[in-house]
Amino acid sequence: MSTPQEPEPHLVGLDTLNADYQELVKARPDYDRAELFYDGMIEEKYASPKVAQLLNRFGLNDFPSFNLAHIAVDALTDHLHLNSVTAEDNNLDNVLDDVRDSNDLDEELPILLHNACKLGDAYLFVWPDTDPEGNPIGVRVEQQDPRVTRVFYSAQNPTVLERAIQSWEEGSTKTKNLVVRANLYYTDHIERWAHKGKVPPDPKRAKWEPYSGDGAPAYIPNPYGLVPYFHFRTARTYGVPLHVNAYAPQLAIDKLVRSHLATVDYQSFPQRYALVDPAADLSGSQAGDFEPEHPVDGFSPEAPAQSQLDASPNALWNLQGYKQVGEFKAADPDNFLKPFDRYVKAMAQATQIPFQAFDSTGDAISGESRRVANEPLYVRVEALQRSFGGALRRSYAFALEVLGETPEDISVNWKPVRNINDLNGIKMLILKRDLGVPRDVLLAEAGYNSADIDQWLSQIPEPTTTTNTNTQDSQVGDPIEGVTPNDNAA
Repeated sequence: MSTPQEPEPHLVGLDTLNADYQELVKARPDYDRAELFYDGMIEEKYASPKVAQLLNRFGLNDFPSFNLAHIAVDALTDHLHLNSVTAEDNNLDNVLDDVRDSNDLDEELPILLHNACKLGDAYLFVWPDTDPEGNPIGVRVEQQDPRVTRVFYSAQNPTVLERAIQSWEEGSTKTKNLVVRANLYYTDHIERWAHKGKVPPDPKRAKWEPYSGDGAPAYIPNPYGLVPYFHFRTARTYGVPLHVNAYAPQLAIDKLVRSHLATVDYQSFPQRYALVDPAADLSGSQAGDFEPEHPVDGFSPEAPAQSQLDASPNALWNLQGYKQVGEFKAADPDNFLKPFDRYVKAMAQATQIPFQAFDSTGDAISGESRRVANEPLYVRVEALQRSFGGALRRSYAFALEVLGETPEDISVNWKPVRNINDLNGIKMLILKRDLGVPRDVLLAEAGYNSADIDQWLSQIPEPTTTTNTNTQDSQVGDPIEGVTPNDNAA
């Protein structure tokens, strides 16, 4: 494969290819760091090399992290459940079901959403699926890791997706057959490139070549007028890991835990000392208890010697030859445990996650108090639902277009974040009903999803108006039950 002097006219991405690739590579360490903190595998740094050596001697230098940072992600994703994706045209629901089943989206989408929260970004790739002969047989919907894929937005309009890059490596530097592959996706075409060996940062030294080694062309038309990547992100323009503010408290917690464990042995078995009196007579009978060698006391050297010191209550130890005995005091556990609790609280405050998610050992609180404490968390989950829901709607609409269907309004239905199931909460809903709050609002506040609410309300007959000819009063049906209580009717 030779390097052309100039790229083919339709391969317009060479000017930006190296810059896009370097942006992708530059972003990878932050994603790796986010995953390490979530998995509790971050390497601890110590101000003193001597401390690191001591912990290494005790086998604590590589001690697994006492990981709490993942809670900042899991507390949100535990409330982020996708119920269904439906179309306004009921006939298209079967098509969407086929797309979901053929791409295992019931399993893949939860992983995608979790990765977006953990790393800050995740992508969904949608493209026609073909057989070996190139005939279309369906649609591919695949999640992509942000360390492999990156999208780029218009500088003039940050909401417009201009292009995307996907890059991966084949072979290795050890076998000297490393090839870096890169695909560029535009709104009207796709370009495929390859680079032998590591890509140098200097674009003048990079030697990208159009790639068609697998039989597919280096240039592929894109007839859809849309970059086939859909960006799931926790912030704009690029997302931020939801536990990024837990990094510093987690490092402090790891340092406290490792240092505390290094002192536990000394708390269980204190380090003792004895001061020798230089004027003492060491010929006493109990001197052998402290001799490094087996005493000459008439016992067999192969058998343990009988101690002259009695550990029974009220026994007196007559120690000859020693002026004073004692033990070194181990580090006070409170020196570690009290800061530990404070750093856990700092993690909850920094990540805006309720403290009860980190520590469930406190006093039980009522359902209403729990809802109030969780309200900031619920608001954040609903914000993620709106952001992720928009990307899901666009991706499913594009999948319908790839299949030749006319995209209809797509509805993304989430499991409600709030769920009222305690007595006080139900009483409050009844009070709101008496004040005239609509039934669909009350059911939504109770935690039921919109699809179920619509189905239930469609089965309830409309309230009727009953006129009493004697009193000329009209009674309207109960706002929840949909029936007319008319106990006073003549």
